[in-house]
Amino acid sequence: MSNSIQIQVADSHLYPGCAVRIAHLPEPARGAAAVVEFADGSGANATCHRRALDELELMVDRYATQKRHPVDTRHWLLLAVDATHHSWRVKRRLP
Repeated sequence: MSNSIQIQVADSHLYPGCAVRIAHLPEPARGAAAVVEFADGSGANATCHRRALDELELMVDRYATQKRHPVDTRHWLLLAVDATHHSWRVKRRLP
């Protein structure tokens, strides 16, 4: 998955308000494979889709934290917090 988007999360899981870093975004209106790296060293596969210039949908596959806490597949809405679109925050969980 060398063409995957790399997403770095500032915690061991995602939640509203959580900080996220994304170096390279997917093209608008196209989905892209992603690899999510959590602060505790755990990781998950994901897909992301830009809804608008400052909005990103992120569907994270099931994974386990380093403390072996299982986290089910979840769908999130992220909002950009800077003009470079490298820093994001989780806005809310999507159905």
